[in-house]
Amino acid sequence: MKGQRVIGRYVYWSDRAIRRTAEDNGIELVGHARWTAGVTAGVLQASRAGQERLTRNRVEEARRIEEGLRTAVVEDLTTPPKVAFVNVTGKVSFARFHHQYAKNPGALLHLQMHSGAGRRVDICLFGSMDCVRGFGPWDDFEGGWTSSEMPAIEELLRAQGTVNTSWDEDVEYFSLEALKIALRLGSTGTDEHHAGRPQTRGFTVGHNDACSVFAEVYSDTVLDPQRWNHLPGDPLAGADRIIVGRPLWVRTQHPEATVRYPDLRTGTGPAARSWMRRLRLLPRRRTQLYGRAGFELLRKMILLQ
Repeated sequence: MKGQRVIGRYVYWSDRAIRRTAEDNGIELVGHARWTAGVTAGVLQASRAGQERLTRNRVEEARRIEEGLRTAVVEDLTTPPKVAFVNVTGKVSFARFHHQYAKNPGALLHLQMHSGAGRRVDICLFGSMDCVRGFGPWDDFEGGWTSSEMPAIEELLRAQGTVNTSWDEDVEYFSLEALKIALRLGSTGTDEHHAGRPQTRGFTVGHNDACSVFAEVYSDTVLDPQRWNHLPGDPLAGADRIIVGRPLWVRTQHPEATVRYPDLRTGTGPAARSWMRRLRLLPRRRTQLYGRAGFELLRKMILLQ
Protein backbone atom coordinates (compact mmCIF):
# COMPACT_ATOMS: atom_id res chain seq x y z
CA MET A 1 0.00 0.00 0.00
CA LYS A 2 1.34 3.41 -0.98
CA GLY A 3 2.62 5.41 1.99
CA GLN A 4 2.69 2.40 4.30
CA ARG A 5 5.59 2.45 6.74
CA VAL A 6 8.11 -0.35 6.31
CA ILE A 7 8.51 -2.25 9.57
CA GLY A 8 12.02 -3.38 10.35
CA ARG A 9 14.66 -3.53 13.05
CA TYR A 10 18.30 -2.55 13.34
CA VAL A 11 20.27 -5.56 14.55
CA TYR A 12 23.48 -3.52 14.43
CA TRP A 13 23.86 0.23 14.85
CA SER A 14 27.16 2.00 15.56
CA ASP A 15 26.55 5.54 16.76
CA ARG A 16 30.26 6.35 16.86
CA ALA A 17 30.97 5.13 13.33
CA ILE A 18 27.89 6.86 11.92
CA ARG A 19 28.59 10.19 13.59
CA ARG A 20 32.26 10.08 12.62
CA THR A 21 31.34 9.36 9.00
CA ALA A 22 28.82 12.20 9.01
CA GLU A 23 31.30 14.68 10.50
CA ASP A 24 34.09 13.68 8.10
CA ASN A 25 31.84 14.14 5.09
CA GLY A 26 29.83 17.22 6.09
CA ILE A 27 26.55 15.36 6.52
CA GLU A 28 23.90 16.80 8.84
CA LEU A 29 22.13 13.92 10.58
CA VAL A 30 19.25 15.83 12.20
CA GLY A 31 18.53 18.51 9.60
CA HIS A 32 19.23 22.21 9.60
CA ALA A 33 18.28 24.43 12.50
CA ARG A 34 15.02 26.36 12.21
CA TRP A 35 15.10 30.14 12.61
CA THR A 36 12.35 32.51 13.66
CA ALA A 37 12.22 36.24 12.92
CA GLY A 38 10.28 39.08 14.42
CA VAL A 39 10.29 42.82 14.99
CA THR A 40 10.90 44.14 18.49
CA ALA A 41 10.88 47.91 19.14
CA GLY A 42 11.27 48.51 15.43
CA VAL A 43 14.32 46.23 15.22
CA LEU A 44 14.31 43.02 13.17
CA GLN A 45 15.50 40.14 15.34
CA ALA A 46 16.18 36.50 14.43
CA SER A 47 16.62 33.61 16.80
CA ARG A 48 17.38 29.92 16.44
CA ALA A 49 14.40 27.78 17.32
CA GLY A 50 14.94 24.80 19.59
CA GLN A 51 14.70 21.41 17.93
CA GLU A 52 12.35 19.10 19.76
CA ARG A 53 12.94 15.41 19.07
CA LEU A 54 10.76 12.96 20.92
CA THR A 55 12.24 9.83 19.33
CA ARG A 56 15.43 8.92 17.51
CA ASN A 57 14.78 8.68 13.78
CA ARG A 58 17.50 6.24 12.74
CA VAL A 59 15.84 5.49 9.43
CA GLU A 60 16.20 9.17 8.50
CA GLU A 61 19.79 9.31 9.75
CA ALA A 62 20.67 6.29 7.63
CA ARG A 63 19.00 7.87 4.62
CA ARG A 64 21.03 11.06 5.08
CA ILE A 65 24.28 9.06 5.26
CA GLU A 66 23.40 7.17 2.08
CA GLU A 67 22.43 10.38 0.31
CA GLY A 68 25.52 12.26 1.46
CA LEU A 69 27.89 9.49 0.34
CA ARG A 70 25.99 8.78 -2.87
CA THR A 71 28.94 8.56 -5.30
CA ALA A 72 31.15 6.64 -2.87
CA VAL A 73 28.64 3.86 -2.14
CA VAL A 74 28.69 0.65 -4.19
CA GLU A 75 25.77 -1.76 -4.34
CA ASP A 76 26.81 -3.80 -7.37
CA LEU A 77 29.97 -5.68 -6.43
CA THR A 78 30.96 -6.05 -10.07
CA THR A 79 32.67 -2.70 -9.51
CA PRO A 80 36.42 -3.42 -9.29
CA PRO A 81 38.38 -2.80 -6.06
CA LYS A 82 38.78 -0.63 -4.16
CA VAL A 83 35.40 0.66 -3.06
CA ALA A 84 34.91 3.08 -0.16
CA PHE A 85 31.47 2.04 1.14
CA VAL A 86 29.18 -0.90 0.37
CA ASN A 87 25.42 -1.19 0.71
CA VAL A 88 24.47 -4.83 0.20
CA THR A 89 21.76 -7.30 1.16
CA GLY A 90 22.18 -10.89 2.30
CA LYS A 91 22.60 -13.35 5.15
CA VAL A 92 24.71 -11.97 8.00
CA SER A 93 26.49 -14.19 10.54
CA PHE A 94 27.45 -12.78 13.96
CA ALA A 95 30.34 -13.92 16.15
CA ARG A 96 32.26 -12.52 19.11
CA PHE A 97 36.02 -12.09 19.24
CA HIS A 98 38.52 -10.79 21.77
CA HIS A 99 39.74 -7.33 20.81
CA GLN A 100 43.23 -6.67 22.16
CA TYR A 101 42.82 -2.90 22.38
CA ALA A 102 39.19 -2.58 23.46
CA LYS A 103 37.47 -3.05 26.81
CA ASN A 104 34.36 -4.58 25.25
CA PRO A 105 34.11 -7.72 23.12
CA GLY A 106 34.37 -7.26 19.39
CA ALA A 107 31.75 -8.35 16.88
CA LEU A 108 32.63 -10.11 13.63
CA LEU A 109 30.01 -9.98 10.89
CA HIS A 110 30.34 -12.06 7.75
CA LEU A 111 28.44 -12.11 4.46
CA GLN A 112 29.11 -14.39 1.52
CA MET A 113 27.50 -13.45 -1.78
CA HIS A 114 28.12 -13.38 -5.51
CA SER A 115 28.51 -10.42 -7.81
CA GLY A 116 26.38 -9.88 -10.88
CA ALA A 117 29.15 -11.61 -12.83
CA GLY A 118 28.89 -14.67 -10.57
CA ARG A 119 32.15 -14.15 -8.68
CA ARG A 120 32.23 -14.97 -4.97
CA VAL A 121 32.60 -12.03 -2.60
CA ASP A 122 33.22 -12.42 1.14
CA ILE A 123 32.66 -9.39 3.38
CA CYS A 124 34.25 -9.46 6.85
CA LEU A 125 33.23 -6.60 9.13
CA PHE A 126 34.74 -5.93 12.54
CA GLY A 127 32.72 -3.92 15.06
CA SER A 128 31.60 -4.04 18.69
CA MET A 129 29.19 -6.37 20.46
CA ASP A 130 27.83 -3.27 22.21
CA CYS A 131 26.24 -2.31 18.88
CA VAL A 132 24.61 -5.70 18.32
CA ARG A 133 20.91 -6.09 19.14
CA GLY A 134 18.98 -9.31 19.57
CA PHE A 135 21.92 -11.28 20.93
CA GLY A 136 23.45 -11.25 24.41
CA PRO A 137 26.75 -12.21 26.07
CA TRP A 138 25.17 -15.55 26.98
CA ASP A 139 24.55 -16.49 23.35
CA ASP A 140 27.95 -18.04 22.71
CA PHE A 141 30.53 -20.15 24.50
CA GLU A 142 34.31 -20.03 24.87
CA GLY A 143 36.55 -22.58 23.26
CA GLY A 144 37.93 -23.66 19.94
CA TRP A 145 40.34 -22.24 17.41
CA THR A 146 41.44 -18.62 17.44
CA SER A 147 43.84 -17.01 15.01
CA SER A 148 47.36 -16.03 16.01
CA GLU A 149 47.18 -13.38 13.29
CA MET A 150 44.47 -11.39 15.07
CA PRO A 151 46.89 -8.72 16.38
CA ALA A 152 48.05 -8.02 12.82
CA ILE A 153 44.47 -7.83 11.57
CA GLU A 154 43.64 -5.40 14.38
CA GLU A 155 46.56 -3.25 13.27
CA LEU A 156 45.19 -3.31 9.72
CA LEU A 157 41.79 -2.23 11.07
CA ARG A 158 43.25 0.60 13.15
CA ALA A 159 45.13 1.86 10.09
CA GLN A 160 41.84 1.64 8.15
CA GLY A 161 43.70 0.17 5.21
CA THR A 162 45.64 3.39 4.56
CA VAL A 163 49.11 2.16 5.56
CA ASN A 164 50.98 -1.11 5.65
CA THR A 165 51.20 -2.98 8.92
CA SER A 166 54.46 -3.62 10.74
CA TRP A 167 54.07 -7.30 9.94
CA ASP A 168 55.86 -9.06 7.09
CA GLU A 169 52.81 -10.18 5.10
CA ASP A 170 50.71 -8.03 2.77
CA VAL A 171 47.04 -6.98 2.77
CA GLU A 172 46.03 -9.94 0.61
CA TYR A 173 47.41 -12.35 3.18
CA PHE A 174 45.64 -10.68 6.09
CA SER A 175 42.39 -10.40 4.14
CA LEU A 176 42.46 -14.17 3.74
CA GLU A 177 43.24 -14.52 7.45
CA ALA A 178 40.22 -12.35 8.27
CA LEU A 179 38.04 -14.64 6.18
CA LYS A 180 39.56 -17.68 7.87
CA ILE A 181 38.53 -16.25 11.24
CA ALA A 182 35.00 -15.59 9.97
CA LEU A 183 34.63 -19.18 8.77
CA ARG A 184 36.60 -21.10 11.42
CA LEU A 185 36.55 -19.09 14.64
CA GLY A 186 35.81 -21.42 17.57
CA SER A 187 36.07 -24.61 15.53
CA THR A 188 37.43 -27.89 16.89
CA GLY A 189 38.45 -30.88 14.82
CA THR A 190 37.91 -30.94 11.07
CA ASP A 191 35.98 -28.54 8.85
CA GLU A 192 33.60 -31.37 7.98
CA HIS A 193 32.63 -31.64 11.64
CA HIS A 194 31.18 -28.11 11.60
CA ALA A 195 29.98 -27.98 8.00
CA GLY A 196 26.38 -26.74 7.95
CA ARG A 197 26.36 -26.45 11.75
CA PRO A 198 27.84 -23.07 12.75
CA GLN A 199 26.25 -23.35 16.20
CA THR A 200 28.82 -26.03 17.11
CA ARG A 201 31.67 -23.51 16.89
CA GLY A 202 32.73 -21.47 19.88
CA PHE A 203 32.17 -17.70 19.93
CA THR A 204 29.38 -17.94 17.33
CA VAL A 205 26.19 -16.07 18.21
CA GLY A 206 23.65 -16.40 15.41
CA HIS A 207 22.65 -15.18 11.97
CA ASN A 208 19.93 -13.34 10.12
CA ASP A 209 18.85 -14.50 6.69
CA ALA A 210 17.65 -11.16 5.31
CA CYS A 211 19.60 -8.00 6.12
CA SER A 212 20.66 -4.79 4.46
CA VAL A 213 24.22 -3.88 5.44
CA PHE A 214 25.96 -0.53 5.15
CA ALA A 215 29.71 -0.61 5.84
CA GLU A 216 32.92 1.33 5.39
CA VAL A 217 35.61 -0.55 3.50
CA TYR A 218 39.20 -0.68 4.78
CA SER A 219 40.64 -3.20 2.35
CA ASP A 220 39.28 -4.70 -0.85
CA THR A 221 41.36 -7.29 -2.65
CA VAL A 222 41.05 -10.02 -5.25
CA LEU A 223 43.07 -13.12 -4.40
CA ASP A 224 45.77 -14.29 -6.77
CA PRO A 225 44.67 -17.83 -7.77
CA GLN A 226 48.30 -18.80 -8.39
CA ARG A 227 49.25 -17.92 -4.83
CA TRP A 228 46.61 -19.84 -2.87
CA ASN A 229 45.60 -23.48 -3.13
CA HIS A 230 42.77 -24.81 -0.96
CA LEU A 231 41.55 -28.38 -1.13
CA PRO A 232 37.91 -29.16 -2.03
CA GLY A 233 35.76 -29.07 1.09
CA ASP A 234 37.88 -26.32 2.66
CA PRO A 235 35.61 -23.32 3.48
CA LEU A 236 38.28 -21.12 1.90
CA ALA A 237 38.15 -23.00 -1.40
CA GLY A 238 36.61 -20.76 -4.03
CA ALA A 239 37.34 -17.52 -2.17
CA ASP A 240 37.94 -14.75 -4.71
CA ARG A 241 37.29 -11.20 -3.55
CA ILE A 242 37.54 -10.28 0.13
CA ILE A 243 36.31 -6.99 1.59
CA VAL A 244 37.33 -6.04 5.14
CA GLY A 245 35.89 -3.07 7.01
CA ARG A 246 33.56 -1.89 9.75
CA PRO A 247 29.76 -1.98 9.83
CA LEU A 248 27.77 1.20 10.32
CA TRP A 249 24.41 -0.51 10.51
CA VAL A 250 22.61 -3.75 9.73
CA ARG A 251 18.85 -3.66 9.29
CA THR A 252 16.39 -6.49 8.79
CA GLN A 253 12.84 -6.25 7.51
CA HIS A 254 12.13 -9.73 8.87
CA PRO A 255 13.03 -9.95 12.58
CA GLU A 256 11.60 -13.47 12.66
CA ALA A 257 14.44 -14.53 10.32
CA THR A 258 16.93 -14.15 13.18
CA VAL A 259 18.39 -17.48 14.32
CA ARG A 260 19.97 -17.58 17.79
CA TYR A 261 22.48 -20.40 18.11
CA PRO A 262 21.69 -21.11 21.80
CA ASP A 263 18.30 -22.37 20.60
CA LEU A 264 20.01 -24.69 18.14
CA ARG A 265 22.48 -25.95 20.74
CA THR A 266 19.77 -26.87 23.20
CA GLY A 267 17.44 -28.24 20.53
CA THR A 268 14.50 -26.14 21.71
CA GLY A 269 12.22 -23.68 19.98
CA PRO A 270 11.03 -23.36 16.38
CA ALA A 271 14.47 -22.30 15.13
CA ALA A 272 16.01 -25.58 16.27
CA ARG A 273 13.26 -27.70 14.72
CA SER A 274 13.48 -25.79 11.44
CA TRP A 275 17.26 -26.16 11.41
CA MET A 276 17.09 -29.91 12.02
CA ARG A 277 14.55 -30.31 9.23
CA ARG A 278 16.98 -28.59 6.86
CA LEU A 279 19.62 -31.13 7.91
CA ARG A 280 17.00 -33.91 7.45
CA LEU A 281 17.28 -34.90 11.09
CA LEU A 282 13.54 -34.36 11.55
CA PRO A 283 10.69 -35.20 9.20
CA ARG A 284 8.50 -32.39 7.95
CA ARG A 285 5.62 -33.97 9.83
CA ARG A 286 6.16 -35.30 13.29
CA THR A 287 5.28 -38.98 13.65
CA GLN A 288 4.88 -41.15 16.72
CA LEU A 289 8.51 -42.21 16.36
CA TYR A 290 9.62 -38.64 17.02
CA GLY A 291 7.71 -37.96 20.18
CA ARG A 292 9.13 -36.12 23.15
CA ALA A 293 11.54 -38.93 24.03
CA GLY A 294 12.65 -39.27 20.41
CA PHE A 295 13.19 -35.53 20.08
CA GLU A 296 15.37 -35.53 23.22
CA LEU A 297 17.37 -38.45 21.81
CA LEU A 298 17.97 -36.54 18.58
CA ARG A 299 19.06 -33.48 20.51
CA LYS A 300 21.62 -35.51 22.48
CA MET A 301 22.91 -37.10 19.29
CA ILE A 302 23.45 -33.69 17.71
CA LEU A 303 25.28 -32.35 20.75
CA LEU A 304 27.55 -35.39 20.84
CA GLN A 305 28.54 -35.20 17.20
